[in-house]
Amino acid sequence: MDEIQKIVYEITDRCRRQKILANEMLAAFVAKAIILESPERFQLDKNLSADDIEELVSLSVRRLAKEDDPSLETLRLQVSFDSSYVEKQDELEKERADSKRKYTVIEQSICAVKLQHAKDVATMGQLHKLIIAALLTKTGQDPQSEVYQKEVAAALESVLPRANLHAFSSLPYADKRERMEDLFNYVLGIRLFNKSIGKGGVDLPDKVSESHTRIEDLFHRVDAELEEARAVVEEYAMAIEMMQRAEASADETLVASLKRVQDELTNRRQYLNFLESFEEELLSLRDRSKDLKRQHDGNMEDLRELVGRKTAVPKEKVYPLFENLAKLWVESKEIDQHTHALLGIFEDLLKFSQPRYVKQLNEELVERITSKAQGKGQAGEEAVGVGSPSHSAGEEGGEGQTEGKSVSGEKIEAALNVESSEAIHVYRSDNPEIANLVVNFGGFCPVTIVERNNLLLPGNPSLGYVLYKGRLNSFVSAEALSGFKDEPDRYIEGVLMGARKAPELINLLNLERYFPHNVLKRYLSNLDSRLQGLPQSVDADTQTPTHFVEKRIDPKYDWNEWSLRRKALQLANLHTKKTCSTQTNMSHFRRENETQVYLPKSGVTQTARERGTKPVKHLQYISGLRGHPDQEMKVVKVEVDFQ
Repeated sequence: MDEIQKIVYEITDRCRRQKILANEMLAAFVAKAIILESPERFQLDKNLSADDIEELVSLSVRRLAKEDDPSLETLRLQVSFDSSYVEKQDELEKERADSKRKYTVIEQSICAVKLQHAKDVATMGQLHKLIIAALLTKTGQDPQSEVYQKEVAAALESVLPRANLHAFSSLPYADKRERMEDLFNYVLGIRLFNKSIGKGGVDLPDKVSESHTRIEDLFHRVDAELEEARAVVEEYAMAIEMMQRAEASADETLVASLKRVQDELTNRRQYLNFLESFEEELLSLRDRSKDLKRQHDGNMEDLRELVGRKTAVPKEKVYPLFENLAKLWVESKEIDQHTHALLGIFEDLLKFSQPRYVKQLNEELVERITSKAQGKGQAGEEAVGVGSPSHSAGEEGGEGQTEGKSVSGEKIEAALNVESSEAIHVYRSDNPEIANLVVNFGGFCPVTIVERNNLLLPGNPSLGYVLYKGRLNSFVSAEALSGFKDEPDRYIEGVLMGARKAPELINLLNLERYFPHNVLKRYLSNLDSRLQGLPQSVDADTQTPTHFVEKRIDPKYDWNEWSLRRKALQLANLHTKKTCSTQTNMSHFRRENETQVYLPKSGVTQTARERGTKPVKHLQYISGLRGHPDQEMKVVKVEVDFQ
């Protein structure tokens, strides 16, 4: 177990003994935030001493023990919202996996059944019951209910009669699975249509209407909460503007109140940000639900016109409509499950609608601020009107050019490069290249964050944007835009420095890429398993058929080695072959002659005995070749006897 795990355990243990509300995720995030504030004091790349660990744990517990702290409340809000999202998502995935597992078990049993012959009544009845159980299980109804079984059996008889079960059982494994999917769609479509005309569909929920109604109810609740949250944020923004216009720095009490009110505004903006992201997800589900309901009503109307009071209708026309009804029902069921999970997340989020800290912005403080402003010759109402922001963070509509000129495409392409050092003033209406870019820092003005002590004010889209290193930046005024354009790196570094001092801004300003070790989602996905020393695991299974069905058989394929050799010898047989030659232009009037001769024989004689002799050796010498000219030359014969 490494040091950070020990630190988290120690923090949570002390908080539990002191009855401080803090879970492991919040404790880990606060500890990392303290390390981020003092990186030279706590260096995780080195082994921390016992004194360092004790100091880090003490600082973390001391910060978590604060009851009247808007910054800590913002951290609790972030941890609660993200952890609730992860928890509900896991529950939804487990529910779907459990339903799929139950259906897969029955489906495997169906694919394993083999009828011996067409009159195998016992096996045929077993297969018929398994198919009914599979269809009810996939629908989410009790497969043991006799009422449901009779209704599904009646619908199944019109799609797959018992007489055809023998042909069904002889299908390959993959074809059986496809056939089961078709059976589910057809039977469910028939039951849904019978329910609409009042002749069946016992306890079969109308998921299309239910999901649409649930989404509408949740959307209205979220919309009402959003209006209230926006009003609170606007009230805080106007109060802060009034305090700064009244030159609150002359009053030490107001100076302290200004910092506290800004922290409270950050908390309310985070709450509003979560509600807005929640509303965006609901809007996409709402649009899809409306589209499904429209298609469902259209298919039902087509079926009523096609079927009417007829006793028989062609399958080619009615089955596709049944299949569409079933698919719409299944998709609506998934949307309804998703909406139910979102409802649980929204209920958890509502716990932070009323913060636990004591609100500093009360009537007494507003009166003091107003009196200060009036003392400077400014009416309170005028200050409120000027300071009230008329747009929200990241607002895209209503952009109108007040100044500046169009920028060429080459400059925009250069500024889109993250290595570029040029900042240019652009408008989305004139430059389609930047239409899909997300506004940096969550749409808040970076100049205001740096110059006014982490004050979060949304930028004004009508002023345009500054494109720098591939990211758009929005501003509250033309002066702020011009200042950022002159020194972009200074303000970006200032925002990061402010986030180090106030770690709750990391999530709100979307600074995860600058602080990868302080991302809440990473804690939520990895912290529990690391703290428990357990590896991350998933449930997975595979299945292979007992006997593979060969569909591509080559009758000429031969794998035997000796058979292949025999064929090779047959192909290479030259006994009945002859060599033919032709004469070409290159060989015209030419010929090649060859002569064959017999080599001489070498003769040898072999006797029975082998012996040797030493005969007398006869030598001849010539004398008189040298000396006097008159000397006579003569031959001298010599006999040498070696014996």
